[in-house]
Amino acid sequence: MFKKCSLTVFALLIWFAPATSALTDNPTIAILRFGALPSLDITEGAVLDLLESYGYLSPEENRILEDRRDHHGQYVNVIWGDAGFDYPTVNIMVENAIDEGADVLVTLGTPVTLTAVHTTLEAEDPPAVLFTSVHNPYLAGIADASCLKPAHVTGTEIETSYEYVFDALQKQDPALSVIGTIYDTAEASGVYGVDRITDLAGEIGISTEVAGVTSLADLRAATDSLMQKGADAIVLPIDSLTTQGLPIIVTIANENGVPVFHPSLGSIYYGATIGAGYSAFYDNGVRVGIMLAAHLSGDIDIATTGIYVASGEGLGINLDSANMQGVEVSSDLMREADVVLEGGSPVRVSARVMQRIRQRGVVIPLEQRQEADREFLAKIQCSEETIAEQQAALEAAEG
Repeated sequence: MFKKCSLTVFALLIWFAPATSALTDNPTIAILRFGALPSLDITEGAVLDLLESYGYLSPEENRILEDRRDHHGQYVNVIWGDAGFDYPTVNIMVENAIDEGADVLVTLGTPVTLTAVHTTLEAEDPPAVLFTSVHNPYLAGIADASCLKPAHVTGTEIETSYEYVFDALQKQDPALSVIGTIYDTAEASGVYGVDRITDLAGEIGISTEVAGVTSLADLRAATDSLMQKGADAIVLPIDSLTTQGLPIIVTIANENGVPVFHPSLGSIYYGATIGAGYSAFYDNGVRVGIMLAAHLSGDIDIATTGIYVASGEGLGINLDSANMQGVEVSSDLMREADVVLEGGSPVRVSARVMQRIRQRGVVIPLEQRQEADREFLAKIQCSEETIAEQQAALEAAEG
């Protein structure tokens, strides 16, 4: 993990690092992701909408980029990478982007971000790494704190509330006694999530059966094992494998009449019965897009731009899954739901979630957004005092 470095020296290096200057003409931006998920499509689109707002892309170029095709534009070049859900491919994808001369790596997902940071850490003049769609960057080893990080790295952390999931779980079935959970043993967010699920379940007297997986091929057997151990519900953590393999998990859950709970609202589109968690996918891209535009113009120094914590919870219900499971969703959850799916389509979407999950293409003119964007950037700047406080807190925690 990054904390193995000398943090005292690192804090000094941040403050004596030269300020970022505007990049040369036609900088190359590599947008790299781990897996083809609709939520990542929304986030990527928001990044590009921000570049259009700031004049780096024309409306026509933005439309071209909707197909994720490499494009050499008038002001910026954009290249794409998708590693699927294959960990070895992540290294190749990051190396290829660097070989193609990427000046900025915009990384979506923890595995890609971690690889990008480690690959560029020792470089004399590394590309900036701006990450998004990442949970628990500190446990993953991407950074030690919002302002204690490699000088070329910043981004947005998605806040995950497992308490919110358990609130929905208890409203649905207060008499629940056994839950099952599956996690990717290779991803920090999955390891963290299963620990939180186990702890929260224990606090309310629910026992937990745990199954670890290392590939999509493991999911069927893992889910079957939870059914055999008497799980009355499945509660999943946030990690890439279980998200990608959610349809597999749901198929087996449906056959056994067991509801599936997931800490992301968007999971109901993959079949989860209840999705209770993060839903602000467009805003997530907006935040990293603001950082990117400011970096391209030389208006911020990545070294002193802190990691932003993104929040935005929502509750979703998939009535199709509930019906296949023979589960009647509680009236409390039905009243609170932001999104309800039935017949394969949304029959209810709250105004707040509609704004959060909207698709790309509604580009706000620069004059209407620039003041608010400047205020956002000012709030995440790392002062000497903040760095010192985080350094002291980290040293105290290490004993």
